[in-house]
Amino acid sequence: MLERTYRKPPGVAATLCAFLLGVAAWACGNTPPSTTVTAGDDPVAALLGLPMERLIAYDAEIELTAAQEEIKRAALTPIPAPCCSDRSAYTCCCQCNLGRAWWGLSKVLITEHGQSAAEVQANVERWIRNVRPQGFAGDSCYTGRCSTAARHDGCSGMNPNRIVS
Repeated sequence: MLERTYRKPPGVAATLCAFLLGVAAWACGNTPPSTTVTAGDDPVAALLGLPMERLIAYDAEIELTAAQEEIKRAALTPIPAPCCSDRSAYTCCCQCNLGRAWWGLSKVLITEHGQSAAEVQANVERWIRNVRPQGFAGDSCYTGRCSTAARHDGCSGMNPNRIVS
């Protein structure tokens, strides 16, 4: 049985919420992550297209059980952190907005979609590629690009209330 510790709209409502969050981000001058991923009938694809603000909120809202945290650790440890590639995506050197976003994505994939470590790993890697298709240098944390948007090889800021997009 899957455990979760928060409420989130299911199915169509979640997709509608994702769309409205994207429109709201656009209307405020913020650009949501690349929209090259299309939802269709794939609820995970819809998650991959959510604005960074929503993924960061998932990180703050969802508390994992010990077993779920182990899935997250197993999924993210093999992935080099895009902003500090000498660390894993599980142990990123700081709590930047980019890291908060992939942690939030991981949590919702585990709690709402029951994904295994391999599935979470593949989807987080897919999300990272979607954010910056040309790849990350892996050193933004060490070269003063913490306040640069992720799409420009940065961390999208350090404050979850002020995401640089």
